[in-house]
Amino acid sequence: MTNADGSYSIDVPDSALAFDLVFESTGGVFDDEATDAAGIGTDAGSLSALVAGGSLDATSSVHVTPGTTIHADLVTDYGKTATDAKTAFFTAFAYNPDFTIQPVDVTEPAALTANDLSRLSGFRALVFSQLAQNLGLTAAQQFDMFAALAQDLSDGTLDGVDANGPVAIGASGISLPADILSQYIATAASFTEATTASYTVQYEPSGMTTHGKDTFSLTITDGSGLPVTGLVDNGSLSLMPMMYMNDMMHSTPMGGITESASGVYDVIIYYLMPSRMMDGTTMGTWDLKVNIGSESAHFYPNVQMAMMTNTVRVQLKGINDTIIDMNGLEVPRTYNLFRDRLATLDGDNNDEFDVFIAPIETMTSFPALIDGMTLMSGMGGDPYLVDGITVEASVNDGTFVAGIDNGNGTWSFTGLTLNSGTGMEPVANTICVRLTVSGETKTTVDAEGNTVDCGTFTVTLPSM
Repeated sequence: MTNADGSYSIDVPDSALAFDLVFESTGGVFDDEATDAAGIGTDAGSLSALVAGGSLDATSSVHVTPGTTIHADLVTDYGKTATDAKTAFFTAFAYNPDFTIQPVDVTEPAALTANDLSRLSGFRALVFSQLAQNLGLTAAQQFDMFAALAQDLSDGTLDGVDANGPVAIGASGISLPADILSQYIATAASFTEATTASYTVQYEPSGMTTHGKDTFSLTITDGSGLPVTGLVDNGSLSLMPMMYMNDMMHSTPMGGITESASGVYDVIIYYLMPSRMMDGTTMGTWDLKVNIGSESAHFYPNVQMAMMTNTVRVQLKGINDTIIDMNGLEVPRTYNLFRDRLATLDGDNNDEFDVFIAPIETMTSFPALIDGMTLMSGMGGDPYLVDGITVEASVNDGTFVAGIDNGNGTWSFTGLTLNSGTGMEPVANTICVRLTVSGETKTTVDAEGNTVDCGTFTVTLPSM
């Protein structure tokens, strides 16, 4: 039997620890995050977790969650291997359930002091709870939903059907909809307000969130609902974006934060990748951690794939400029060049194209490229002094022109002649950007396999 806080202790014979084990809980009361945080649930169903043989010892903890339950059901009820079940789950839900992480109820004040992974695990439980409510289920029927989601995933695709047709959610009279995956994604992205011990933070996207350059606003108020001002000036506000993938995690470059109105902070971020590719391939989960002094709030946007007609990022590589990667190998440093701005100015032949440049230091550090800075070189490499930066561009195989340094990693090319076309079809332009840092021109490999000294952006203007 569990204690009042859900904790438990089980004696497992030493002889059994070498085998795969299933931990299962049934019955009891629970707090449902989406409907009530005061023990509204009185008929809890089954939750479980599959634990690989040899992975437990006397100090181990096993936490059962919606994610671990669906994964375990895929193995015990549908005959998948643990690896295949992990792949199917990640493809649908963009994370790997981890029974070693203790989730916290993110609707409760106690969650404010929990670590990031515990809060993320608790948030994922909240998403399933809200998804159940959105489908018209009661709090108790969400346990049947977990079983139905596993049944749906048994054929490898989360689409509301398995090999035998539509998947019913227990005896609720409700079946999983064909767009259940889209509904799950939308539910996860719908939580745009978070609280800390002292603040309420409202996340406001400026439009569809896509990889590459993205802008959004954070409205921050105190416990009385009054705007909190001056957080940029006093250095109290920062963001740490993190992408949690199948077997790794990494950050992404930040542009800047400005206070545009009292308590309203505009943020520029450059996403290295989308949450999912156009073909549905799952990349992972983005976590936007907003730090206000010693307190933090989290948001989990669904970052979509940008339009394929325009290039949002190119990469150039160092030659003698190398870093030590996570495997201890010496590899060329990557310079990320993001499309930052495209503008048609007054007069003919007067277009402007801006780029933002962010090299990699480590998987959690992508600073803006600034002359005079010293770059870290990965996991223990020698520091690299940035002693001079030249950025040039040519349009449609024309002559290279020098860029203008706007500061903070952003460079402008003005007076360009870009084709817009005269009919209904837009016209694609190619802008080739060349980067020289500390006297070394960075390179890339083109589509034909040739090493070239510039990265090519495809830029499409609306037709005239």
